[in-house]
Amino acid sequence: MLSMLLNITAEGPSDVLLFFGRIHPLVVHLPIGFLLLAALAELASKKPKFQPLKNYTHYVWALGGISAFFAVLFGYFLSLSGDYNEDTLFWHKWMGIVLMIVAGICYFVSKKQLKLPFYGKPILISFMVFTIFYTGHLGGNLTHGSTYLLEYAPNMIRRMAGMPNKAIPRKKVTVLDSAEVYLDLIDPVMQARCVSCHNNDKKKGGLDLTTYAKLMAGGESGDAVLPGDINGSDLYRRITLPETHDDFMPTEGKPPLSEEEVAMIGWWIGVQAPSDGFFVELGPDEEVKSMVEKYLGLDKNQLLSKQMGPASKVVVDSLIKQGFNLNRLMIDNYFLEANFSLSEQPLTNQALATLVELKEHIIWLNLSNSEIKDGQLEQIAQLENLIKLNLSTNTITDQGLSHLGQLQNLESINLYKTEVSQGLVENIAKWPKLKRLYISESKVDSLTVEQLRQKFKNLTIQFD
Repeated sequence: MLSMLLNITAEGPSDVLLFFGRIHPLVVHLPIGFLLLAALAELASKKPKFQPLKNYTHYVWALGGISAFFAVLFGYFLSLSGDYNEDTLFWHKWMGIVLMIVAGICYFVSKKQLKLPFYGKPILISFMVFTIFYTGHLGGNLTHGSTYLLEYAPNMIRRMAGMPNKAIPRKKVTVLDSAEVYLDLIDPVMQARCVSCHNNDKKKGGLDLTTYAKLMAGGESGDAVLPGDINGSDLYRRITLPETHDDFMPTEGKPPLSEEEVAMIGWWIGVQAPSDGFFVELGPDEEVKSMVEKYLGLDKNQLLSKQMGPASKVVVDSLIKQGFNLNRLMIDNYFLEANFSLSEQPLTNQALATLVELKEHIIWLNLSNSEIKDGQLEQIAQLENLIKLNLSTNTITDQGLSHLGQLQNLESINLYKTEVSQGLVENIAKWPKLKRLYISESKVDSLTVEQLRQKFKNLTIQFD
């Protein structure tokens, strides 16, 4: 059995060794807990009421020393994988051994009730506590990278530790034209999903993904990225494998990359994997642009970030008298929903004219079953901030919808039980932000629906 465990060939350590090495993270916290508990017991036993602890403290030291031995042993097995920074690993390993030896000394001193000269025992325990924290710090560096502990520390503390000031974060991309292909699209994915396992201190597979240059340098399997060759790029291959595959990345139970992230990396490799330059200068098609806008959050309606003050009380009261219900949609803003669907009054041109006076406030409008006519939609077109519009159960047609081309913020329109038909294809093209379309029981046929789905791939269509 021992010979099998220690079977380290030119191809690397045996699977059995690596299996036991993976136990290291499970046992490494045991000596920390036992040894700190023993140190606390030693401190507490200085007081008369806790002096009985002296008769039992050496048992805790023994548990700490034994668990430290197994942590060191399994840690050594784990180090044989070769995935870690050699300098950091060297100090982590030897500090662990020192900690194990010090724990043994503390056990012996406690067991024999020895009195060390020159404050020897407090110094010994203080050194042990320091060793615990320093060894743990080095272990954290191996697992998460050397900047993990002080990543969010104030600059003063970072400078004391010999680290540079925190990098100024890149400004959030608000316009697609300003997005840089690597810094804004690819590098954030690497930092969020990959760098915890592929950094200067923990190079799984010999691969470091902290910078563009190190990414392109590749790892033990060769080049991670072959510019222009998606299928030949090992990075792309690994992130598109089934999650159960041994080569799938990311490993260790971390969540896989999203569809947008995978597709974006694949597209980037296909356009020669540039290190800089603006995204739009690389000639992306509309599908790729839409995907990137979604990833950057640019597909969200920016209208909702606008601060809107209270609506005129006089106008609101007038609308209520004319049959509208008005509801405030946000606690910290004054955008409104106007609902006429429950009114028992007729929808008049005067009511619509009053509605237009609140055109900046109204973002949801429900005119279901209101008997609105095609011509009256010209007034609705003035509600330029409309995001959601319900025109269901009315006799409106394609001609009426043609008046609504100005609704550039429209995301949802309900045309259930209306007279709209084939002309819908042309009308929808006027609403660039439209995401949801409801056309059940209208005059739209299945061929038109298929045409809509082919032309507007990001549009969700409800059609029964």
